Amino acid sequence: MPRKYSPDSTRIRMIALLPILLMLASCGSDKIIFLYPEEQMNMALRNLKTPTIYIDEVTDMRPLEQRTGEGHFFHIKYPKDEAWYRPVTEIYAEALVQDVEQTQLVEIVSERSEADYVLSADLMSVGLEFDRSVTSFLIPTAMGMGAGFLIGNETSEQVSTGIALSVLAILAIPMPSHNRAEAEVRLTLKSNQGDILWQETCLGESEDRVYITATARQDQQYVDEYLTVAVKRCNACLVGQMRQALLKLGGEE
Repeated sequence: MPRKYSPDSTRIRMIALLPILLMLASCGSDKIIFLYPEEQMNMALRNLKTPTIYIDEVTDMRPLEQRTGEGHFFHIKYPKDEAWYRPVTEIYAEALVQDVEQTQLVEIVSERSEADYVLSADLMSVGLEFDRSVTSFLIPTAMGMGAGFLIGNETSEQVSTGIALSVLAILAIPMPSHNRAEAEVRLTLKSNQGDILWQETCLGESEDRVYITATARQDQQYVDEYLTVAVKRCNACLVGQMRQALLKLGGEE
């Protein structure tokens, strides 16, 4: 005998697909790039010769969960190192060079022997955190269940229809979430002989409420909108502090 069509079985299959859809949402094939904005600012030292600086190594000291990624749905730390198009140390080094050069504070040289000072960086934190609230799912669930009771005829049909519509609402309706980017870096300025002349740590942050569906992953967009800003704020703090140190080292208070 042919199998009798059952609307309830279809709804059950739709509900069963939800975990699979959520897992697929966390996957992405495109590598994340770092589109760092340019910003011109004149911070040249007054009445002093522009010092030359050799940028030494950038050391990755980020916590393990930031480098490997953490979480899946309600709380996610991203991007993991495998998602970047280049190593994070190289990405930050380029951002640092760009910010230092565009301030006209120093001249960067390619040979250590030509430099007045040597600058190195320690990455303490560079990444984003994304948080969804469980309560944000109450509205689409209520909407789906309400529609189910309006559409269905019997109680069992109303419940199953409501559950199926709730699943669809959760997948389709952007819900409020929170996204935060953080960049914490320690810069060290040394003489060519290796003596530490100045060291400072700065933290840059950028965060806001965002609206996103349950299956969406917008890692590249959030890197562009939040992480680049966090790095820019961190570097602005560091370069400003380094300028004061260079003024003192140059004999100008």
